[in-house]
Amino acid sequence: MGPRRSLAMAIPAAGCLAAAPLFVPGAIQGTPSPPQLRIHSADHQATDGSGFTSLAFGAAAASALAVSMQSSASRTRVVRAAEATSTTAEASKAAEPPPPPPFDPKLEIGVLPPLDYFDPAGFAKVGDKDGFRNLRAAELKHGRVAMMAAVGSVAQHYVHFPGFGDVPTGLSAVTTAPGSYGFAALFLLSGALELLVWTQDPNKEVGDFGDPLGLGQYDIDMRNRELNNGRFAMFSALGIIVAELYTGHDGIVQLGWDFDELS
Repeated sequence: MGPRRSLAMAIPAAGCLAAAPLFVPGAIQGTPSPPQLRIHSADHQATDGSGFTSLAFGAAAASALAVSMQSSASRTRVVRAAEATSTTAEASKAAEPPPPPPFDPKLEIGVLPPLDYFDPAGFAKVGDKDGFRNLRAAELKHGRVAMMAAVGSVAQHYVHFPGFGDVPTGLSAVTTAPGSYGFAALFLLSGALELLVWTQDPNKEVGDFGDPLGLGQYDIDMRNRELNNGRFAMFSALGIIVAELYTGHDGIVQLGWDFDELS
């Protein structure tokens, strides 16, 4: 029997008990009562007080029972609601996908033979994706500049811009006018392009500044090639500079391809 049904039955029962005295027959006014009836009526009146007291206790007990059953029903609803909430939370937690693994620089592009993952100084940290992006951006910039520098140190031996015919080749071109003016202009132009035009988009891969020539070669293979060539060019440009400072000859003469200067 449910709590609501028991409460509905208890309330009418209490009402019936309270209304019972209304149906007890009393003495008819104006009619003399025989002695036996008067005696019975006196006995009835004597016991009427105790009957009313019992009736009051019964009504109170029924009310208390109803309140108790109502409280029990409320507690039952609260417990069921708590159990349902707990079950829903557990189901939602179980349905959530597991968290992604932490960022690992060993799984990025550029991990190539023969050295594979090469970071002896430990600059790249596991879980530090932003730090790795900064390091990769610096590597790409240095690699691209080094590739142009290595090619330029070779090409400048044969190619001169108009008005720069008297500028010496090699590192001396940077310190000799008008070559120094050209170097200053190139430095300012490169800085403006990097700060205003070729800005890094955080939603793109590091070094992705579009495809102005429409080559459609921005894939993993070409990105690995660029990293490898950039790393090689950094060593090449550094070697050309150190060798020229030591010997006084530009890159072509160092290779032995200009026999007039060597002689």
